[in-house]
Amino acid sequence: MSPSPLILGAALAAAVHASNAAPAQDPQQRPPIVIGAEVEVVSVPVLVYDNAGRFVGDLKKEEIQILEDGVPQEIMYLSSSTGEDRIPLSIAMTLDTSGSMQPSVKFLKEAATYFTGKLEGSDEALVVQFNESVKSSSEFTDDTDRLDAFINGLQVWGGTALYDAVLYSLDRLRDRPGRKALLLLSDGDDNSSVAGKAQVTALAKSLEVSIYAVGIQGFDTPRGFLKNLAEDTGGAYYFPNKTSELIKVFEAIAKDLKNSYLVAYSPKRAADNTYRKIEVTVNRPEVKVRVRPGYMAAKKRRNRQG
Repeated sequence: MSPSPLILGAALAAAVHASNAAPAQDPQQRPPIVIGAEVEVVSVPVLVYDNAGRFVGDLKKEEIQILEDGVPQEIMYLSSSTGEDRIPLSIAMTLDTSGSMQPSVKFLKEAATYFTGKLEGSDEALVVQFNESVKSSSEFTDDTDRLDAFINGLQVWGGTALYDAVLYSLDRLRDRPGRKALLLLSDGDDNSSVAGKAQVTALAKSLEVSIYAVGIQGFDTPRGFLKNLAEDTGGAYYFPNKTSELIKVFEAIAKDLKNSYLVAYSPKRAADNTYRKIEVTVNRPEVKVRVRPGYMAAKKRRNRQG
């Protein structure tokens, strides 16, 4: 199944539009920039740290080089996750509530409500819970009281539909504006999903969603699957030894999401349904860069008439 088009938010569309010095338009009438159906602009979340692990927050566009399959690309737009040009974040908190989570649910609720308290005013979140089935809070919201009420009402039972939960969360995120992230926590491998691992992995690679995966240590914790999801999307993975460490883990994820850049460029090569590698370098000494390794440049499918 081919994923539907991924749409950048109006904020990024407006910024790219302005950077190209095109005539002004009414924001309500400006069409969105489409990525995935026919790639016109690719936006790439980028994290840059110094050797001490501190976020480098003063980069300029001319200090960054981005390569697609080894070919330099022209950066159209650079935004930081802080400051006046900040682009809002949408995050799906996807939490395992299967029966094996019973010993950990208290720490899970504490960490998750701690995390919602770290959201910025313009950010919105959705809480997804999964056991043998998948259920979520109704819509993305910035109402942390509502999110916390849903989290505190979580109950654990049943099996683990991990793949279905990730697929559902990615689908809810795909058309969200601005930056997108998925916080995934589980303590067990899948035993209840309709979806398969390959289907989930393919969708994760095709969307601009950074996945932060947390695997609570257990006999069947799917470390390889969680690690690969994070690495394929430019996120991060954590395997805490104790559930009491979850708040520290969620704090690290919140810090990542607060301290990142969004780089946008228009590929020099037309969409051709191939996977393209992305490399980002920064012209500063002793810095470390984290970025998703690539994306799928899908052609636009034309509708036939008659």
